[in-house]
Amino acid sequence: MLATLVGGWLNGVEMHGHVVDDSTNDPIGTAGPARISHGARTMTADPSTGAFTFPDLPRESRVGVDAPGYLRTGVPTTQDEIRLTPLSFTIQVNEAGSPDKHIAKADIRQGTTSLGTTNDGGNTVISPYPGKDAKLLICAAGYDQKEITIHGVVGTFEITPGTNACPPLPTPTPSPSPSTSPSASPGASPSSSPTPSPTASP
Repeated sequence: MLATLVGGWLNGVEMHGHVVDDSTNDPIGTAGPARISHGARTMTADPSTGAFTFPDLPRESRVGVDAPGYLRTGVPTTQDEIRLTPLSFTIQVNEAGSPDKHIAKADIRQGTTSLGTTNDGGNTVISPYPGKDAKLLICAAGYDQKEITIHGVVGTFEITPGTNACPPLPTPTPSPSPSTSPSASPGASPSSSPTPSPTASP
């Protein structure tokens, strides 16, 4: 079903498949479409669906699959779903309301670790990949800090001019910040179910 015989060639198959991001299950195409190659032949998957058809392949062979920001992999011609593992995350930081104004020297943090600083074009490549649905903090002088959740291997984010800057990073001593959960409110919510009236049975 996954591999169809083509033109009666017993050793030839037409490969039908789609390429997805292993961490999001989304079709691969935001950073650039996936390429499927066999020898000197190359096909490009549809950027919006990740689907492709590769005709006339030797049945017992494998194809190579790669896409920008992902680990290259090889799969048999009978494989329908191809999952690629993210290797890096490319981030673009612009000023809110002025998408043409790119923010240089924005610090990208994960917890108390700096993952990199944007260049003059407002972008940087974070490698290794920070992790599925990782939360990062964008910090830039003269701008409010912004927490983001990454998805896929590329993202564009806007930050707002302001004074709510990021706190300074701790000194190089590795000090894992314990999640100090301040006790919210000492249970000062009186239960509002008063039953003062004695049972008035006639």
